[in-house]
Amino acid sequence: MYELILGNCIDVLRQMPDKSVDCIVTDPPYGVGIDFADYKDTHENLLVLIRDALPEMRRVARRVAFTCGVANLCFYPRPTWTLAWFYYGSGHTPWGWSAWQPILVYGADPDPRLRMRRCDMIRHNSNQHDSDRANAAGHPTPKPLSFMRKLINRVAPSPADTILDPFMGSGTTGVAAIQLGHTFTGIEMNGDYLAIAKRRIAQARPDFQLTLDLKAKDITCTTSRT
Repeated sequence: MYELILGNCIDVLRQMPDKSVDCIVTDPPYGVGIDFADYKDTHENLLVLIRDALPEMRRVARRVAFTCGVANLCFYPRPTWTLAWFYYGSGHTPWGWSAWQPILVYGADPDPRLRMRRCDMIRHNSNQHDSDRANAAGHPTPKPLSFMRKLINRVAPSPADTILDPFMGSGTTGVAAIQLGHTFTGIEMNGDYLAIAKRRIAQARPDFQLTLDLKAKDITCTTSRT
């Protein structure tokens, strides 16, 4: 079950009740100059999103998790906890080669089993990205579907959780959410991107087990003591 909304996410979020969704999982613009058609991906516009969109996201959802890139990480408010997306293969940054990205999470850890064994790394094989780009053709920065499934599995492990993506883009979060059995709402301001998301999400079917396996090879667990 899903709902897709065409509009500015800040305007839509302001109309939503407090804590009306369980988890926001999203991939907002990074403020690094990507061409997003209707949106100018400038540093100044990113600061507006941090100022106006993030507080609304935290108000609307019990938990908020999103990728944010590395370059402008320091401009975000301190998260409740942080995950790392580690991918095989690497990307180029102004200061060298990088093989990871931070994932900021605001809100309590959803799985009390983790307590002293917090899973803080999500691994992904970058070779899986090519087919995802083909399916999301027309959007400049689609995230790998397998990565989004793992992220949702980590931050929203209950099949009863409702998922919201206020920066839906080509709909990868929505596809992953539907495959994992969640109810999904997506917001997108660009009609062309919304059409891509609608096509992809309409084809998605619940066919992946929703579970957090602490022994899975794609999740690294660290043990700490207090």
